[in-house]
Amino acid sequence: MSGNPPLRQACLIVLVGAPASGKSTWAQRNGHGAVHISQDGLIDAITPQGFDHVYRPVYAAAEDALASAALREGHTVIVDRTNRTRGHRGRWLKIAQEVNAPAIAVEMAASAEVCRMRNRARIGPRRLTEERISRMLHALEPVHREEGFSAIYTGEVTLMEILSDMFPERRAESHEHCYTPR
Repeated sequence: MSGNPPLRQACLIVLVGAPASGKSTWAQRNGHGAVHISQDGLIDAITPQGFDHVYRPVYAAAEDALASAALREGHTVIVDRTNRTRGHRGRWLKIAQEVNAPAIAVEMAASAEVCRMRNRARIGPRRLTEERISRMLHALEPVHREEGFSAIYTGEVTLMEILSDMFPERRAESHEHCYTPR
């Protein structure tokens, strides 16, 4: 028996926020039973020596293929990347529409100063230059309902709360598949 049984609810959760805003932490805390698509994780898997612009189309194709396959199989998918502009988020909305799954945005609430502080504490390739994090913070566009999301939440929500809101029939089900990280 799997220690991480699938939630079996096709739903796309799109995390939105600046680097160091808490997206990966949210995904780790809430992702039990979901497929976690991490841009950083895929970069590490595809090019272990680090990000390279030459491979950008490969990274994107891998993310898209994983999201499509998981949603088609009825899995909940968490997309862990900045998704900072309407254009970046549009590709995920298209994938969700293709499989008739709801797309939910979860905006991280960390302030720019908190993101900068957390970034300065990072070690290795995840740490961005001050110039780069400033550019990414400046480019961050708030999510609007008109983009096509079924719902928009802040990072203070849990995955189980989202799924209960989106699929009320789940409330009557047992939640024995829900695990809390220790």
